[in-house]
Amino acid sequence: MNDLITTYRWLDDDGPAFGAPGLEPRWTSSEKDAVSTAYSASSRVWFTVSHGTLNEIYYPTIDRPQTRDMELLFSDGETFVHEEKRDFNYDFHYVDGSAPAVRVVSKEQRGRSTVTKEFICDPHHPVVLMNVKIAGDEDFLSRLKCYALLAPHLNGGGAGNSARSIDVAGDRCILAWKGETSLAMAGFRGRRAGMWGRAMGTRICVRTCA
Repeated sequence: MNDLITTYRWLDDDGPAFGAPGLEPRWTSSEKDAVSTAYSASSRVWFTVSHGTLNEIYYPTIDRPQTRDMELLFSDGETFVHEEKRDFNYDFHYVDGSAPAVRVVSKEQRGRSTVTKEFICDPHHPVVLMNVKIAGDEDFLSRLKCYALLAPHLNGGGAGNSARSIDVAGDRCILAWKGETSLAMAGFRGRRAGMWGRAMGTRICVRTCA
């Protein structure tokens, strides 16, 4: 127990979220590109993909949605804010014909950046992993800020969800919960040289548990 306490701590941030309770909760589009799960039956998580974004995550059964959707937002902090499902054109692929993994390649409408995302479930845990690579013009990427927007709908509903920021071993994570069901989102960043200039890589992990 002491090891667990030293591993994580609550973050105060700026207090309660503004605008509560927000808009009436709604579900995302029923037009799906893919439904996927892990190759192992020991993982009780499923997910859907549409409009170039991660949609519902189902847990612990295929009829229990725990999220509405998750997408990326992009801004230079001054002149634009771009939303993936509205401001990008995307192509959908399977990573391999025999693997339950999905790849989405999205291009900003003016062609200044390309976002490649790969989705897969952990075969032994209720975790959805999303590997993200952002490539484009060096000058444009140097001003680009990327934000992950996740809409928890725990236990099948968007109302009554609670969330806090938490520090886990030096990394900021988001923890949401409702009743006895919880969800955690964490990201891990890196940079490397890419064929279009600078490429930013991010791995985002979404885990559900009850």
